[in-house]
Amino acid sequence: MPCSLLVVAPLFHPADAGEPERVSIQILSSPQATSYQQHLVTLEGVTSGLHIAPPTVGSYSPRSRGCLLYRQASFVLEDETGSLPVVVLGNCNPSAAEALPKDGDRVRVTGAVQVLKSETPRDVGVQATVIQILEPH
Repeated sequence: MPCSLLVVAPLFHPADAGEPERVSIQILSSPQATSYQQHLVTLEGVTSGLHIAPPTVGSYSPRSRGCLLYRQASFVLEDETGSLPVVVLGNCNPSAAEALPKDGDRVRVTGAVQVLKSETPRDVGVQATVIQILEPH
């Protein structure tokens, strides 16, 4: 039973119509990673290295322009097959940071795959759109 659900700025990509595919980190670390570029996927794992950025003035969308953006964060997600970085965009809600996972939480992350380098060693991350805390640390 999820303890917390964090919905981040929604992303929509036509290739992602329907339910996001559930994948392992190993798949996103393999040569197949490029076929997932900008697709929504779902991953499960444990968080570590949480870094929450201080609030900044928003400018990435007309709705956030001029407000303080909270909850901009990054962390490492690790499953039994590997690990990868996850980034979380901010929003104007000051209490948003309270919904972020803590180090050691087991989470389900849905987000857009970002393949920054497809050659070995690959550089792949996920921009989270939804984070569910499954088991708090």
